[in-house]
Amino acid sequence: LTVREVIVETDDARSIVSDIAESSAEAFAYRPGQFLTLRVVLPGGDAVARCYSLSSTPGPDAAPKITVKRIAGGAASGWLCESLEAGAQLDVLPPTGIFTVRDTSRDLLLFAGGSGITPVMSILRDALRNGTNRVILAYANRDERSVIFAEELKHLAREFHDRLLTVHLLESVQGLPSAALLSGIARMADLDASTAFVWGPGPFMDAVERVLRGAGMPRGHIVVGRVV
Repeated sequence: LTVREVIVETDDARSIVSDIAESSAEAFAYRPGQFLTLRVVLPGGDAVARCYSLSSTPGPDAAPKITVKRIAGGAASGWLCESLEAGAQLDVLPPTGIFTVRDTSRDLLLFAGGSGITPVMSILRDALRNGTNRVILAYANRDERSVIFAEELKHLAREFHDRLLTVHLLESVQGLPSAALLSGIARMADLDASTAFVWGPGPFMDAVERVLRGAGMPRGHIVVGRVV
């Protein structure tokens, strides 16, 4: 793929928009929530494979977009965030992944932590644009400056004020998300009519899953991912 644009999202997160040749369009068709595997050639010549979720949404977005958050000591994420420029070539495997919506008639209860917003954003935008269901998003970050897609989330909240409820959980304000806080958010949804999607750091996902299971949500209605 050829990089069309590198977008600065936050101090440590970049979105990478790529062009796809017409001959590869079918192979790179994707569903909201899936990811791409990149072969990243590092300075010095070593190559590593890394998976990054698609933050774009099929339909509204003509070109696929992944969002990468720089990880402390992460050679691949560091190079992608600091050195990648428009015009560069990326070796990429076709999209894959099962963190996807199967029943579009159900409401969505979305929990994201940090860069876990990436696939969740793709799912959220698709549901709002193409469905009529209710969407609740709980998004945890260190502070306001860490919120990826902050402006777009504000815009969507205004545009879909009758269907989208966004709750920001900021460690700088509320501390780490407590079971009581997560439970309160879960009670905002009709758990019998909702599917939960959870993506973020391991302890965050474990805490959310415990709360949802404790509230009586069936395991089959809870989809848990892993940050990449």
